Amino acid sequence: MTDETQGGGFSWFLLGLGVGAALGVLYAPKPGTETREDILQGAREGSEFLKTKSRVAADQVGSQVNEYVDRGKQVVERGRAQWENYVDRGRQVVAEQADKVSAAVDAGKQAYKSTTSGPSNA
Repeated sequence: MTDETQGGGFSWFLLGLGVGAALGVLYAPKPGTETREDILQGAREGSEFLKTKSRVAADQVGSQVNEYVDRGKQVVERGRAQWENYVDRGRQVVAEQADKVSAAVDAGKQAYKSTTSGPSNA
């Protein structure tokens, strides 16, 4: 009996394998070439999706960089305007002090002339 059961079990296995293969072929959703084409199309779409997303990300980064550059230019321009204001104030102070020194020198010359020429020549 063991010989018959072993032979019968193997026969059933082969029969099941054949039926499974036949059902697989009959109920397969698509042939192999279509499946490969679908896989390739999915890969192409994934590649295009990644390219599109990377372009969008690069544009966003570029616009943020441009925004930061514009902000930097504004800060530099504000600093330059403040510096020019400080320089102008400094020039005004120096000019005022130069006028005061010049007036003091002129007053000193007048005082010297009046003391040297007044009593001895009279």
